[in-house]
Amino acid sequence: MEAFAPRKYIKDESYDPIYNPVNKKFLARARIIPALIVTSGIIVLITQVIAPLVFFKTADEITKPVANTLLGTATGFGNFEYKELGAPGQAQNAGSPSDSNDANIPQYFYLTVPKLRIKDAIVETNSTNLAPDTSLGHYRGSALPGQVGNAFIYGHSVLPWFYNPRNYKTIFSTLNTLKPGDEIFIKYNNVEYKYVVETKVIKKPEEVNPVADYKPKYLNESTITLMTCDPPGTKINRLMVNAILARN
Repeated sequence: MEAFAPRKYIKDESYDPIYNPVNKKFLARARIIPALIVTSGIIVLITQVIAPLVFFKTADEITKPVANTLLGTATGFGNFEYKELGAPGQAQNAGSPSDSNDANIPQYFYLTVPKLRIKDAIVETNSTNLAPDTSLGHYRGSALPGQVGNAFIYGHSVLPWFYNPRNYKTIFSTLNTLKPGDEIFIKYNNVEYKYVVETKVIKKPEEVNPVADYKPKYLNESTITLMTCDPPGTKINRLMVNAILARN
């Protein structure tokens, strides 16, 4: 009868990769490494996407570490200079009115664009900074506001969803929504000038000439050009909005 007795199987767990608690290699492959990967992914998501997203939507000034995150680089907040403008003040007609009477030239003037909710944005006069992160830049060698000639003002833009009119990293993100007839106000030396938008033009970076006249010199007109990157959040092209001084 013993020959027909059922055999008993006793499981030997000594080499079982699942139940053997001392199999460290299997434990690392099955649990520890995946856990580390998931944890690292969560950390990257929080530090490179979620936290910068909150910062971009709420802060008026963006620090370099935040601007250089994955989200910052992807949306246009990363460090950028308008290098195609060349060295300010060394342009072909740098002897413009902006180089004369330096004692009467303020360090800053102010730009207001009601349609874009921009109010008294700081513009650095005769700026030599091609990375306008803390103020807009007025290109040295271009005309001054109110004077005959064209004042060239440049600023940053990012994806319009992150637009904040008080943040100089995003201030020109909706510049492309301006249309002929829209008003731009400049307060220079305690005098306010009203300019009216006439045209918009998109050019390649190498085609931009910041000291070029918008109107022929013989017309004796005062004009301004506002320039930023286009499409917003990219560095492909340059958008320039041209406006002329309104005559009372």
